[in-house]
Amino acid sequence: MRVLLFILSICFVNASDARIMTYNLLNFSDDDNREMHYISILESVSPDLIVVQEVVGQTGFTHFQSDVLDVFQNGQWSSAPFINQSAQQDIALFFKHDIFSFVSTGVVSTAQSSGTRDVIEWSMVHNTSEIEFNIYGVHFKASSGSSNAQQRLTEATILRQHLNSVSGSYFIVAGDFNIYSNSASTEPAFNMLTGESDNNGGRLFDPIDRIGNWHNNSSFSDVHTQSPRTTSFGGGANGGMDDRFDWLFVSESILDNQSRMVYIDDSYTAFGNDGNHFNDAINSGNNFSVSEQIADALHDASDHLPVYMDVSFDDLVFIDRGVVITEIMANPASVSDSYGEWFEITNTTDTIISLDGWTIKDNGSDMHLIQIENQDIAIDPGQFFVFARNGNLSSNGGVVSDYVYSGFSLSNTEDEIILMDSGGAVVDEVQYDSEWNFPSGISKEIHDVDSDNNLVENWFVSTISYGSGDYGTPGSSFEGSLGSEYQSTTPDQFIVHSLFPNPFNSFTTIRIFSEQEQAVTIQTFDLFGRELERENNISIQPGFTELQWEGKDYPSSIYFLKISSSSSFYYKKLILLK
Repeated sequence: MRVLLFILSICFVNASDARIMTYNLLNFSDDDNREMHYISILESVSPDLIVVQEVVGQTGFTHFQSDVLDVFQNGQWSSAPFINQSAQQDIALFFKHDIFSFVSTGVVSTAQSSGTRDVIEWSMVHNTSEIEFNIYGVHFKASSGSSNAQQRLTEATILRQHLNSVSGSYFIVAGDFNIYSNSASTEPAFNMLTGESDNNGGRLFDPIDRIGNWHNNSSFSDVHTQSPRTTSFGGGANGGMDDRFDWLFVSESILDNQSRMVYIDDSYTAFGNDGNHFNDAINSGNNFSVSEQIADALHDASDHLPVYMDVSFDDLVFIDRGVVITEIMANPASVSDSYGEWFEITNTTDTIISLDGWTIKDNGSDMHLIQIENQDIAIDPGQFFVFARNGNLSSNGGVVSDYVYSGFSLSNTEDEIILMDSGGAVVDEVQYDSEWNFPSGISKEIHDVDSDNNLVENWFVSTISYGSGDYGTPGSSFEGSLGSEYQSTTPDQFIVHSLFPNPFNSFTTIRIFSEQEQAVTIQTFDLFGRELERENNISIQPGFTELQWEGKDYPSSIYFLKISSSSSFYYKKLILLK
């Protein structure tokens, strides 16, 4: 990820934690008198991202932002765009903008009438780690009975099918599920969400694995979330603590300790539930988990308890050591993948670089420590270095390798190569997906080592054969071409290279390569996604065109540029320092 190396080299944090919370607000509107209850609860929980249910329309949404969050921590909270479903059923997301950035929102239609009970999908980015994840806001059909259970099954089925199709591996599903148990006969929605199937990509997991028939069951008294009251007032349920309706489900990857986004053990909490209020009000007698004031606030604020958990993000430190991943053979044809996979790095500096103690990994569990006992592993200035799964020329397709690794493999469709130095800093990273379309028996080679090597447009197919007949240039310079798949279909394609300098204090240079003359649009956005400036019909010429972005009219901050044509676009991050 070459475009980010200089920017992130100033950060030396290895990991950071964030608190994710879900809360049913019980028909929160603009004429409410519960604001101070919510403020007291938020002060105790101290969340960083909140998914709420039952805000009443746009007015309730705006009111919660202005009269709760802005009073609680003024200037720290932003919101995802509000989608108005129906009165009393609306779902919203709020987040601390110094920790998270909003990317996009969508709707997963659950086939309920008038848009009611649709699942809301948000794509978010954790700022310091730049990890992107999806979070889903849920409010399934309420009430007991077979017809309501069937509606929940319909909602769960549609959600599971959608999650199965999601490309990212990190997602959280938060909200009020109104599910009474894990019974396959009476409450099949739960198994639909959490059970195994032919496609487990969208399978959900309970971080604390407290699965069972929790309805009116004292064995689950410590995880019940409804209802913290036994008297009827202000609407909602009033039967005392006896149901686990509110959940934070996670994807399997978030429970993997090798992941870059991982659940923190023992952090999952039904806030205010001390396990001693089964079938009772949460503020009845002593509450051993919260103060009397907070117990009263929970009792008066809603007929649900908030639920939160902590998640750790791996804030990988990027340091530009001048080593670049320059060629990848993910899909050999002459031999099997397990014998013939390899990738190449290049030392772009004028000094010898030791690789001893470095690590090869991906965002999953694949990992290999580079070391040979009593031997220094180094790459000379300007030279190439080939890593291979198999070093035997007779069985690896004829690849002459410099180092043989284990415990690491390359998917043909979606994977990462992360190269880390002995101190744990990321030296270079390539992330690819199905759009890269690795051809069978043909490597992909980087075109410009100074550009972003996560852009598929910067990687071309090799045209030179080696060994047993596969195509690639392991250990030598780039010999690839665009190939007909790019030249014929996207003649107006352009590449935006790294911005320099970045960070900067006055202006930065945008360098664009295009195969033909064309016009582009450049938009400037602030950290909250608000468009600040737009320039249309900027002419770029065949070859390289250099443009300048001036920051004299803007304060120090992070900004985003969108450079677009009729067929493609790029986003670039700017750091303006005055």
